[in-house]
Amino acid sequence: MEASRPGAYNYKTLLCTDIPELFLDKFVARTHFGRFGNLVNFVLRPCRMTCTVSYATEEEAELALHEGNVYNGHEFHMSYAEKETAPAQKTEQWVDPEVQAELNAISSGWPKQYQPSKPIKMTPELPAAGSRSQQHSSSQAPSERRERQPPAQSKAYAQELEAVMLRPAYTSEEKFRVLDARDKLLRLNQSHRQLDIQMSGSTQGYCPDMCPEKERLLREFQRQVSVFELQPDSLSRQPGGLISHELALKQYSRSSADQETPLPHELRGEPALHMTMSYLMHEIMDNDREPLGDWFHFVWDRTRSIRKEITQQELCSLGAVKLVEQCARFHIHCAGRLVAEDPSVFDGKINADNLTKCLQTLKYMYHDLRLKGVQCPREAEFRGYIVLLNLADANFLWDVGQLPDELQTCAEIRQAIQFYLSLQDTNFVRFFQLLRHPETSYLSACILVRYFTRLRVLALHRLIQGYRAPRKNEVSSLPLAYVAQMLACESQQEAANFVQHYGLEINQDNRVVLTSMDNPEVDYKLERQLELVESKRYQSVGECICGEPLPPKTLYSSHRPHNSFNAHQMLKRSAWSAKDQMPNQEPEEESLQPPHQRDNLFKVPMQPATAGAGGFSFSPPKSKMQEAAAVALAEQQRQQQAQRAQEEARMMALQQAIAAAKQREAELMALQAAKAAEAERVRQQRQQEQEAELLRRRHEQEAEQQRKQQQAQQMQETLEQQERQRREQQQLELQQRESRLQAQALRLYEELFEETLHSIASRQHILECQFRQYFDHMVDSITSELVEREVQKSIYEIGLMRIYWRRWRDFRRVQQQKDTLFNQLPLSFGAEKPDQLVDEQSVEDSLRLIRRYRQGEACNYNQLLTGMGDRSCWLKLDLWKVLAQYLPQGQPGARRFYKLLLSLPEGEEGLKFDYSLDRGLLQRPPLQNTDEPVPVPQPGGYIHGVAHGVALSVLKIRVGQGSGSSTWAHADGIVCFASSSDLQEIPHRLQSIIQESRCADVALVLENPMYASTLEEGLWRQLQQHLDQLGLRSWSIFCLREMSQRNQLMPVMQSALRFLAQQPHPSRGGILRQEELRGFLVDNLGPELFRRLRHAADVDQTIRRKSRDSPQFCVELYNEAVRRLQLVAGEDLQHCPQFPHDLRPFVEPLSALEPLPESRLEYFVSGWERPNQRGRIVQLLELAKLPQMPALPLRRDRQEDLCQWVLDCVQVSQQENLVECICLKAVHCLEQEAPNYLDLTQLLALERLQFVLRRELDPPKVIVYRTRTMKSYFQSPWYYDFQQPEPGSPEPPVEAVESPPPMEELNFDEIVSKAECVLANCEKLREERRTLRDLNVARTPMYQSSSSSGSSSRYTNGAWGHPQQKQKHDAENLPKRQRMDL
Repeated sequence: MEASRPGAYNYKTLLCTDIPELFLDKFVARTHFGRFGNLVNFVLRPCRMTCTVSYATEEEAELALHEGNVYNGHEFHMSYAEKETAPAQKTEQWVDPEVQAELNAISSGWPKQYQPSKPIKMTPELPAAGSRSQQHSSSQAPSERRERQPPAQSKAYAQELEAVMLRPAYTSEEKFRVLDARDKLLRLNQSHRQLDIQMSGSTQGYCPDMCPEKERLLREFQRQVSVFELQPDSLSRQPGGLISHELALKQYSRSSADQETPLPHELRGEPALHMTMSYLMHEIMDNDREPLGDWFHFVWDRTRSIRKEITQQELCSLGAVKLVEQCARFHIHCAGRLVAEDPSVFDGKINADNLTKCLQTLKYMYHDLRLKGVQCPREAEFRGYIVLLNLADANFLWDVGQLPDELQTCAEIRQAIQFYLSLQDTNFVRFFQLLRHPETSYLSACILVRYFTRLRVLALHRLIQGYRAPRKNEVSSLPLAYVAQMLACESQQEAANFVQHYGLEINQDNRVVLTSMDNPEVDYKLERQLELVESKRYQSVGECICGEPLPPKTLYSSHRPHNSFNAHQMLKRSAWSAKDQMPNQEPEEESLQPPHQRDNLFKVPMQPATAGAGGFSFSPPKSKMQEAAAVALAEQQRQQQAQRAQEEARMMALQQAIAAAKQREAELMALQAAKAAEAERVRQQRQQEQEAELLRRRHEQEAEQQRKQQQAQQMQETLEQQERQRREQQQLELQQRESRLQAQALRLYEELFEETLHSIASRQHILECQFRQYFDHMVDSITSELVEREVQKSIYEIGLMRIYWRRWRDFRRVQQQKDTLFNQLPLSFGAEKPDQLVDEQSVEDSLRLIRRYRQGEACNYNQLLTGMGDRSCWLKLDLWKVLAQYLPQGQPGARRFYKLLLSLPEGEEGLKFDYSLDRGLLQRPPLQNTDEPVPVPQPGGYIHGVAHGVALSVLKIRVGQGSGSSTWAHADGIVCFASSSDLQEIPHRLQSIIQESRCADVALVLENPMYASTLEEGLWRQLQQHLDQLGLRSWSIFCLREMSQRNQLMPVMQSALRFLAQQPHPSRGGILRQEELRGFLVDNLGPELFRRLRHAADVDQTIRRKSRDSPQFCVELYNEAVRRLQLVAGEDLQHCPQFPHDLRPFVEPLSALEPLPESRLEYFVSGWERPNQRGRIVQLLELAKLPQMPALPLRRDRQEDLCQWVLDCVQVSQQENLVECICLKAVHCLEQEAPNYLDLTQLLALERLQFVLRRELDPPKVIVYRTRTMKSYFQSPWYYDFQQPEPGSPEPPVEAVESPPPMEELNFDEIVSKAECVLANCEKLREERRTLRDLNVARTPMYQSSSSSGSSSRYTNGAWGHPQQKQKHDAENLPKRQRMDL
């Protein structure tokens, strides 16, 4: 415990004088002083405008003394308080005399409803305070003992509150302060009646609004308003929005020990609670828009507030039961609808706890009402929900046994027991059958979702045990479709995710391998159960939660929120006691006079008139003494009124002074802001002048440097020209010498060739003659053997043919007899009723087949299997065949994909087009002689299949039947059907389709051109202008004469499809490229990059000089390459063409050994366009950058200084455990004759890149980038224009690449000079190699004699210790293609 400092002051308590007016609100004052430490005590003296603040420690008090004497620009005095022997509030002698005088002056003017009770005259409603304190002093709480103050202090506090209530309130914060003072005053007077309140039971509320007025004002100025409670378009008018008092709902607040008991007007009655729930069910519960988290937390908070008020008021009626039932249905609905949401949005356990609390409350209410003889109509439904919620606990059977007989035998209980039996027996088939039964309601299915994961795990165990292989070395498997059916999954993908979560694998044949299951730590996260659960809801969410037809909207739409303030923003007289909010209370007439002109609003007689039993009283005549007393009393009342008027005038003058002070403070702040703006403008102007001067100096330096470079370049060109002339002369002499040698060699070669050819020809002639003799002999022998064998085979086959011919002739004769008898028999068909024979479709097919058989027509079984048994179906249009003929073939043998949208008009014309398309288009692909199964149509698609190497997806769009814009995306073509009478409607219909589908190729099929020809040419011209304004890449109009015959629509449809198929599509152009991330980084930042940099150093003298002198320049070159690669990897590709999702099932799977295609969209990994995944690659590249190199030692010839410098370089950029190994390699690189820091940078960069790739636990597998951006930013020779940044300058940020920069203009002279330099270098290398070859030929004997003694010393003393190491080093320095050849 701290030792207090000696002296007469209390160093933990501060005395504040001349405090601001806002500190009269204790909440504002406590908030200000609480910023400096923990408050122990706070005493406010409003009349003196002082306050006393006590802190827990002396340090906190000292901090508040130095920093807490200013609030909103108002400075007040603070000092340490003197030590006191007793608190000022405990005895009467410490009361301020001025306060006591004012209390005595106004004690007779209190309103009747606030006048404190007097022990002399007690009414039945207000017993004496003294007797009440004597009877209940031992049972009062500490908070009640604090409220019981001496009369003088209670009157002073009441006077302060009344002064606040008399103020006009213009803002929401001021209105809240007035209402808060009113509530404090009510609680102060209510403390005298605490015994009566405790004896009367719970508080019954009568708030008429959905949210009390005080809470609305508090949340408005504190900006605690939900999006569902904002005024329309209020966000655009004010940041944070404005609260709508008609839409505001009471917020839930947790109960705490220091929370005060709510007053009756703060609690909503049962009608207001029903109005609140009706508004939620009508307007909010069906508005489950994204994000769902805001919607769920808002409704949950407001329903929890309803349940809390029901508990606080101890309501137990059919209306209260109905409200709790609706809250329980809401939690049941959320258990099924939000099961797939993230735990941060929806926590199933918390929702189950709230549902359990609701059901527990209902059980108590049902029991209490049953004791009163009241039967709840929905009790059976919720008893069933209670059983379904506790299926895992068998104790619920005892609770069911305690219910009445009519509840035990109800359908809900019996159905819940059936679910319990199936769950106990792990009969998952029976469980899901009961769930699919129509008698199972939607809310029951929502409760049963909690058992899905557990039951499916047990079912998977049963399947593994039942179908496991009998031998240990064998592994059995089941089809994924069968497993999905047994587990009642929504789709095969959901079943695959479920079994893979528990450790089972799915092979290439789409079968589940039945191995042992894993026991993961995290349970499987269910998806939305659309088929099993949500398909059972046939009503809106509000009707489902209500349990009956929704109440009328007039229950809340005609209600207007209560307002306790009049037109002058003063608290109404009837609102002082809050009784104006009571039901059937007529509003009082308020006078619209200004506040300073009113008389005392609470002026009541001191002594209430007493009436007898009959309501009349008679008194004797007054004496003179009594008249004098009456005159004195009147004079005293007049003096009190005058004092009160003076007090009001003083308060008005104080408010005016405060307003003037605030205005002066605002003017001073505006003046200071103007001065600050002027100073900022001067500073910016001075800074601009300095920047202009620096820019001018930089331009001068650049011009000087450019002039020096031009002089050096001219000198270099002169030297190169002289060297070129010398080399040309030498080359001419060498050419003449080579020509003489070639002529001599050619003559000798011709002579040798003639001699050799003559000898070879003679030997070949002899061999040819011998071969012909051997061949003739062999052919004769083989021919004779074959003839003999064929003759014997023919004789045997002729004998067999005679035998089988005889058998066939006998069989044919018998068959003809049977056919004759069959043709003579009448036709007969079996049917239950004779009149069904005509309507039977199978009979018609049978008749057609018999007619074909008798007439000798051949039956095309391929036609029958594809659904074209009809005669008219032979004219159906095969879309796959048309697309296979006209779609461009990208890769030979690869499958092509196409997505087509058919837009139909509304009304009768749309129905005609729909009918013609259904009869004229081939709905399914024709069967081919392949092993590929028949594709299953996807839900929502019109035509879906693959044939002739083309995968096709056709969507039909009808105007006026809703939109599925999410399925229109990434289409390849649009066919728009329309009539000539609707030319003006066509652009509006196409605009929405093009915007959602991102397709710019449209074929317009126009019906009834005869009518169109009669139209004005202006309409046609207007239509063409609209089509051009839509931004289409290509469009064409196809005319259709009549819609009466289907044969006329199909040729037009075929022409339109041919036009669309021939248009180029951006997704086929290969603008994107996919590569494996690890290989991409190694290929672009590895040896290939440094090979380019070395080549640039050989060509460019500046780069060569800087790379040899400055290691930091090499690091900056490498970091610039990494930054450019970041630009490529971080480019936004969300608007690039993507592969349609509905064609994804037709993508051919890749084999395990087949590499990942680089430019085919259908094989791009999912999520490649997401910014977060591309951002991870950018961050990975940021880690691969090298830090700044330390400065080189002054003396580079000293080995110790060089090694220390290398060690410093490696330590700042590499991993700790590899520092020594990398240092040795770096020192070895620097020990060469002409050290180049590019080799050292390559070593450090490769090691750091490998370290970053190893450290990343789960890096992205692949990267997708734009090829044009890669060529422009990274593969171009950017290093020639690279400028080394100045030390300390910030690195340019990596921004998203919108489009590649324009190509720089090529300089012809510069290109020719560079080409000449390259040719000169090549010629020099060729000459050196030829000279070395001649020397080696001349010195071969000498080399052989000295090779044994000098080879070892040469290899050991050189830069490379072994020939293989040198070969490996040379191979690494070669380009990429040459390394692949090696």
